Amino acid sequence: MTLALMQARMHLQANAQQVAGLPAEEKRRRALRAIQERDLDSLWALVLAHLVLHSRRGAKISANTLTKYRQAYEMYWTWTEQAGVMITRPHKDAGLSYIRYLEANGRVRSTVGWHLASCKALYEALRWCSATESDPFRDVRPVADATPQHQKGRLYTQDQISALLGVANAEEAVVVLLGADCGLRVSEIMGLQRSHLHMTEEPPTVYVLGKGAKTREVPLSRRTEAALRRWLDMTPGWGPALLGATSPDWAEYTMKRLCKQAGVEYAKRTVHGLRRTAGTRLYEETLDLLETRDFLGHSSAQTTEVYVQYARNKKKPTNRDW
Repeated sequence: MTLALMQARMHLQANAQQVAGLPAEEKRRRALRAIQERDLDSLWALVLAHLVLHSRRGAKISANTLTKYRQAYEMYWTWTEQAGVMITRPHKDAGLSYIRYLEANGRVRSTVGWHLASCKALYEALRWCSATESDPFRDVRPVADATPQHQKGRLYTQDQISALLGVANAEEAVVVLLGADCGLRVSEIMGLQRSHLHMTEEPPTVYVLGKGAKTREVPLSRRTEAALRRWLDMTPGWGPALLGATSPDWAEYTMKRLCKQAGVEYAKRTVHGLRRTAGTRLYEETLDLLETRDFLGHSSAQTTEVYVQYARNKKKPTNRDW
């Protein structure tokens, strides 16, 4: 575990303990005052404290999750003001109205799920502080998605990966290959520290802090190893972060630009398409669902099953030459 990560978790834990030690009336007063004064930061501190104390991840909740929760929390607050909804006394269908608002504005089901989780966390914290008895998101569900999971995103072909590498600089090539050959998520790539690289091992590996604070060791392909060595040689005084940027937004912007330069369609691929490419290729070569699960860091093989369908879709249709 990196020093920065340990410090972040200690800060979360200290905040939670401080809030937990407050008298019940003081927690209630702080929550109501934050809402009245539109003090998003103060109310967010209470939400964080509740998450650390009561969620199953505790202080190990990932920074990426907290960032998404915070963004969703702020968007809900803005919506309540525009819709004339009182946060502490929402009308019966306020939660459902908000989720349908997100869906009507083109938010995909997974994004709606993040917003729903954030809003539930907000109201759990408010009830913990005795600032409300309302639970407007209790029975709310996103609308069913009729599109199969494997049709929502596309892979990059190996020719397209080569084209992207042809226009990428040294840093960008590292991002492309950690996704396309090692199957890292964008948040995992951008969160890598130089200490996570084990370049003297055989084979060289990278230590990945994944979703849900799960860790795994991922072997490097030869071309990923070469790209990393080139980048490290170019930036010997940098650190502790592997890359110059740490934001997933930077990676998305970079991939969009590389795709445009290489003549590769970006739509439905994005950075995550690199991970799909790696997972599908591993399954094609091993036909082992459990190995693919472990390679990608999935909690369940059920999540990995979509890669079986990706592999099937790459095959030539049976009736193509009829």
